[in-house]
Amino acid sequence: MAELPSDLGELIVRDAFALKRLGWHGLVNQRRPTSDFSSLDNLPHPARRLLRSYAYKGAPVKFATPPWTRKQLQRASKRGPHRSALQYIDFLHEEFVDMINKGEWIVLPAKDVLHLPGIRLSPPGVVPQRGRRPRWIGDYSWWGINKDTLPLAAMESMQFGHALDRILREILFANPNHGPVNMIKLDLSDGFYRIGLIVDDIPKLGVIFPTLPGEEPLIAFPLVLPMGWKNSPPIFCTATETIADIANARINTNFNPPAHHLDELAESITPPSHESFQVQPESSAVLEPSPIPTRDPSLPTEGPPIEYVDIYVDDFVGLAQSQQQQRVRRILLGAIDEVFRPLSPTDAPTRKEPVSVKKLREGDGSWSTIKLVLGWVIDSEALTISLPPHRVARLKEILDEVPTSQRRISVKKWHKILGELRSMSLALPGARHIFSTMQNAFSSTTKGRLALDKGVHHALEDFRWMHENISARPTRIAELVPLPPVAEGQHDASGLGAGGIWFPSSDLPPREGFVPATPVVWRYEWPHCISSQLKTDKNPHGTISNSDLELAGGLIHLECISQCYDIRERTVLSKGDNLSTTFWERKGSTSTNSPPAYLLRLFGMHQRFHRYVPRFDYISGPSNPIADSLSRNFALNWTNQLSDIASFIPQHALPQVWTPSKQVTSAVISALLRKQSSKESLLVEPKVQSPHGKSGKSLQVSWASTPFSKPTATKYSSYKSSPYEFTAENYQPVEIPSGLDRLKITYGTLRRRSSTWGPKTHASTRIM
Repeated sequence: MAELPSDLGELIVRDAFALKRLGWHGLVNQRRPTSDFSSLDNLPHPARRLLRSYAYKGAPVKFATPPWTRKQLQRASKRGPHRSALQYIDFLHEEFVDMINKGEWIVLPAKDVLHLPGIRLSPPGVVPQRGRRPRWIGDYSWWGINKDTLPLAAMESMQFGHALDRILREILFANPNHGPVNMIKLDLSDGFYRIGLIVDDIPKLGVIFPTLPGEEPLIAFPLVLPMGWKNSPPIFCTATETIADIANARINTNFNPPAHHLDELAESITPPSHESFQVQPESSAVLEPSPIPTRDPSLPTEGPPIEYVDIYVDDFVGLAQSQQQQRVRRILLGAIDEVFRPLSPTDAPTRKEPVSVKKLREGDGSWSTIKLVLGWVIDSEALTISLPPHRVARLKEILDEVPTSQRRISVKKWHKILGELRSMSLALPGARHIFSTMQNAFSSTTKGRLALDKGVHHALEDFRWMHENISARPTRIAELVPLPPVAEGQHDASGLGAGGIWFPSSDLPPREGFVPATPVVWRYEWPHCISSQLKTDKNPHGTISNSDLELAGGLIHLECISQCYDIRERTVLSKGDNLSTTFWERKGSTSTNSPPAYLLRLFGMHQRFHRYVPRFDYISGPSNPIADSLSRNFALNWTNQLSDIASFIPQHALPQVWTPSKQVTSAVISALLRKQSSKESLLVEPKVQSPHGKSGKSLQVSWASTPFSKPTATKYSSYKSSPYEFTAENYQPVEIPSGLDRLKITYGTLRRRSSTWGPKTHASTRIM
């Protein structure tokens, strides 16, 4: 076979000649190789028809706006590519030679193609990557291409936003009697480039190729799904999600997969050692291991070994216990082959196996209890998740880039810093609460720069503490996955004070001095410096709103349950009757420099320190009489106060009383006054826990078991009470477990997003 051209100029001349000789259709059909799809004739999935359309026709590119005018084309041509593309012009020459030889792109002189029907032009850019080749991308948003693109794709197929949540949930819910969960990764090589575009639609995604002054203008055209185009992810995910669907469907049958030609390679590679994933703390002191709480009793202890597959765009993750590992990998490899055909002897020398052989040789396809998954180190034996060493080092670099003396920074750099910090906070409990003041910094933008005030530097200091904390203690998976709540509480606040009540289950170990499965009440009267600042009709210039007080009460409410019971790695449900407070609690941040920004920062520190999973919900005012009384009747002593709420609580379950510490209330008051308190003021170590009380009724929830459904850990429908739903019986401790059954709507069985292209995407079929 003749050697492929290695010079971009040769390829451009060749294709320009072929365009004149064969026309547009002839050129594309000659340059684009045989489809990467398998036959798909017997694909056991309702997405088969859509995938066959992509295979035989290509993906459509349609716009809501009319074709570009000559003036629009001239404007885009004059503007040209992004500066980064010009800086990496030698890299782009090399990259495009490879992509043209693979039949993925073509580059042609602008004078030969500007007449093509529907042509539009976008600028390219290049993004540097750590330890890898730079990544080039077409900026299809610059001239509104993405905005004008009609969403003619299965948008519902993009389920990757919660892939990490689902993987962690599966690991946590695995039956420990079968041993730790083992993991593999299988990456698809060439990704988007395995799905072609409709021939007549290709010119609509044209890209201005960078040239030097005096050189002939060039236009590059994608023959396949390009990076940066709005519809590329959902179209590609239609294929990869279908693969995962098929794999999980077969896993949950008695299907016996045949051997696969990549088995031997995957099994022959020893996975990286556990030591290679460990982060060495900066301190030379020996760290004491953090005590591990007992396993949540709501987690299953029965059931078969786990067998599961998930997907993040083009990265497949397989989970298996016991002797099921080879079976899961063979099923997944076979499912990939049914959608994207394996390598054939008749293929061009540039075509690769659908599964990345390079990554298999690095050990990704070898089973291991510790794996770098989606940028996180997951240890299924220790049940922890942590940043890999290079990302921990990068976190320190980011923080060192902004010294405490710096007062201004470019908006572009600040966007980059926040983006990296947010990506690292996904599996760091409490980290998302730190961003309020950092996000608010954008409000001070002038001439492309913004101010870094004390609040921003305090937030960066919090991240420095987080950096030291994660180096010393990896995050436990049980700190991230919501389970059935072991305690349900209601709180309220008024201009006078705040108060609340918790109903703990019998499975929750009490702290010293507290009784198992007995309600706990608390109250706190606001000092004059707070109550006098409440904004009302009579005090319109007040600086504190009632919603701010409700949020402050919500924080004290969580401090109450953490000091009275051992809630480490347990889920607690806090309810309030203020919708703004519930919104702030769920979101975890605000973009204004207001009391909620300071309070939410304390929420994050509190959660990280006490290691619980908080859930927040709304309860109507008429259904919240206990907390209402506790937050207002400060003229009553505790004896009379308990008498006032006695009708809602049975006499044999007289509530316990907890009083907030001055240390915590001082931090809350400072936050309400928009003052930054030290994080240590909120981190109050609970007293040594008492032995477990008697076991009560199990709170285990029966999770979804349909083949194409899966609970998500972060998105859930809110439960809103009816103003008339209150009944005293709902407050009886004996009724609490059954009362929590209604929370399945919020935390258990969830409906998947509706789908127009096939079944709802892949899911576990195990009952959890």
